[in-house]
Amino acid sequence: MMRTFLCFDIGGSKYNVGLLRQDGTILARQKSLWHGHTQQEMLAELFCAGHAVLAQCPGQAPCAAGATIPGLADAASGMWVEASFSGIRNVPIAHLLEQEFGLPAAIENDARACALAERMFGAGKDVDDFFYVTVSNGIGGALFLNGALYTGALGNAGEIGHCTAVENGRPCGCGKRGCLEAHAAGPAISQNYLELGGTPDEAGTPPAAKEIAARARAGEAAALRTFELEGRLLGTALAQAVNLLNPARVILGGGVSLAYDLFGPKLEQTLGWNIYRKASGNVDVMPTPLGYDGGLYAAAALAILRAKKG
Repeated sequence: MMRTFLCFDIGGSKYNVGLLRQDGTILARQKSLWHGHTQQEMLAELFCAGHAVLAQCPGQAPCAAGATIPGLADAASGMWVEASFSGIRNVPIAHLLEQEFGLPAAIENDARACALAERMFGAGKDVDDFFYVTVSNGIGGALFLNGALYTGALGNAGEIGHCTAVENGRPCGCGKRGCLEAHAAGPAISQNYLELGGTPDEAGTPPAAKEIAARARAGEAAALRTFELEGRLLGTALAQAVNLLNPARVILGGGVSLAYDLFGPKLEQTLGWNIYRKASGNVDVMPTPLGYDGGLYAAAALAILRAKKG
């Protein structure tokens, strides 16, 4: 029987928990918006969802667990170090998962985990050098260089979301101003939309990026301008990364990547204007083929690698 893995895709506004086979087949899943926002409440929700998923598949005992972490993660110690947008600090989440489910558990920053998933299941299978960028509640990145995940001196390589996009721009949860995350992540898209003449919803609150995408596809001018700006911001930042790293491919993931049809053309145009073409002219850019479930596949990749260690 093919082995199964308990997978936790932890996001800033929602979570997705699933039971996956080693070949990537999703046997069961439960996804939800967060109801609580303290560390204790969030852990309780994750554990409850994990047990609910296992109850859907009696007889499918997983051999390991994996969890993707938004923000900074210390994979070696299993610590969720920080999520700048939520205030999470120093949660020993791998140990807590092991205690709760009786399984060996592995955790990693969501972008690096997703890069592993692209290598194992997605758009990174045929290239040894690629840059994965996730655009969701925050913006993160991860590097595959010479066929291996590159983590950097302190394990945090790829943090493109905290590169400066706008000088003296908006304050960011990391403590800086003008970060790409503060200007191009999901919440920033909502803010950009209002600043570009968009209208709030019936409750008077800014619509989420998903709703703005729907308005753009319906032809609303402010929504179209919002995603043109998104493409320009991302394309400018990615050009610097491409010039520095010379990857064969850039892969876009996260919830905002589902609107690639809206911002992709401007991103690719801006990237083309700003890269050193003779050095990196053949780089290609694509949204992840793993879609909304990229985080679950990422958690599965972590669990598979953890199971191999024994």
